[in-house]
Amino acid sequence: MDAHRSRQHELTARAFVFTSASALLALLALACGASETAPPKTSAAASAGARVDAREVLPFRNDDYAGALAEAKKTGRPLFVDAWAPWCHSCMSMRAYVLTDPSLAPLAKDFVWLTVDTEKDDNAPFVSRFTNRVWPTLWVIDAAREAPLLRYEGTATAPELVSLLTTVRSGVTEGGAAAAVAFLKANQAAAKGELADAEKRYREVLAAPDAPDRARAVEALTGLLSARKEHAGCTELAVTESAKLPPGTSRATVLAIGLSCAREAKREGDLRVLVAAAERAAADPDPRTMADDRSALYEELVETKHAQKDEAGARAAARTWATFLEGEASRAPNKQARAVFDPHRLSAYLAADEPERAVPMLTESERDFPDDYNPPARLARAFLAMKRVDDAQNAVRRAGNRVYGPRSLRVFLLAADIAKERADVAGERAALEQAVAHTARSVLNENQKKLLGEIESRLRKLPAGR
Repeated sequence: MDAHRSRQHELTARAFVFTSASALLALLALACGASETAPPKTSAAASAGARVDAREVLPFRNDDYAGALAEAKKTGRPLFVDAWAPWCHSCMSMRAYVLTDPSLAPLAKDFVWLTVDTEKDDNAPFVSRFTNRVWPTLWVIDAAREAPLLRYEGTATAPELVSLLTTVRSGVTEGGAAAAVAFLKANQAAAKGELADAEKRYREVLAAPDAPDRARAVEALTGLLSARKEHAGCTELAVTESAKLPPGTSRATVLAIGLSCAREAKREGDLRVLVAAAERAAADPDPRTMADDRSALYEELVETKHAQKDEAGARAAARTWATFLEGEASRAPNKQARAVFDPHRLSAYLAADEPERAVPMLTESERDFPDDYNPPARLARAFLAMKRVDDAQNAVRRAGNRVYGPRSLRVFLLAADIAKERADVAGERAALEQAVAHTARSVLNENQKKLLGEIESRLRKLPAGR
């Protein structure tokens, strides 16, 4: 999927968490110590995995499912897994801004902690058993049964992550709060594809105005309706409930999904209501909403302007989006955190028809992270938009030398598009063949399999020979 479709899938599928400060304090009172993770591996194969911030406050194992599972079985603790990918800006935001938060430290001994780069072929045993639909996905796994207790799709702030784990603990221990158990069962039903049961349980939570999980249930139900293409119902829920939600992940996600649903349903009146609410939320600096989620709102506003054939308005919204992101990047505490905003900023610059603005930042990121394929791949996109095809070809070649796993499909597809722009049929064919060859051992999800099929179809249509 391209960046926008990937973000849409994430917003549609994920179930986030937001609850009161009292729940945070309750869990912290139960916690019993902390440990800091060792520095991550820095091999070329690890690519952007080297960008995990050394200030992480939880004792993560990296890419060692067998070892983490054995430890969880031995200690009787649940296994927490951050299943991520180096191209995923939301994943990098979590790793740069959330997993470094000191408030997470008291959780260290409550779980066994694991990160899994889903792009690495060596992680196939985990990826084939616990498949991501979106990135990141946070799993809590019962080690004794090797079965998921929770699949949580998307990002979270540090308080939201603590609240998520509070819900899991309540649901798997005796005496868990009834509301927490009900929400957890709804989430588990959705994860298993039992959508009718999930909808019923989410609506039960919505019927209780003071339920701690109510905002999360609204968010999850909005995503469920969108996934089932019930766009009218999704729109109505977003309009009715978004105004009641406090600032935070749930409000941002409900508004973003609601905008998408309203466009699909062609509900112009509702779309105007949601646009106004999204503009206010995107501009709201309340720290309970991550910059990543505010960026998603700006992206949806740009898409809405395009859908309304308001190209001048789309460019203006894109420039506002870019200004916001530049401000966030300028305040980033380190180069890892600054680079989190690279893909957002590239999307904003492309939408503003100003791709040249991306070149300095991506050049800096490639210098800072010489093993990461993402900066040169993004540079190639910017150069292609600028019609600098020689520079695009050089940049995508550098990316192709570093890329691994399923993302190879996207990088070599970009290389094929650049070759096509140069009228180089042999180069186009070679790039598409590399896309197929580089993913021969990879575990692909359904969207990646679809993309592979499209690449193979394109290959068959090219003239024979070189």
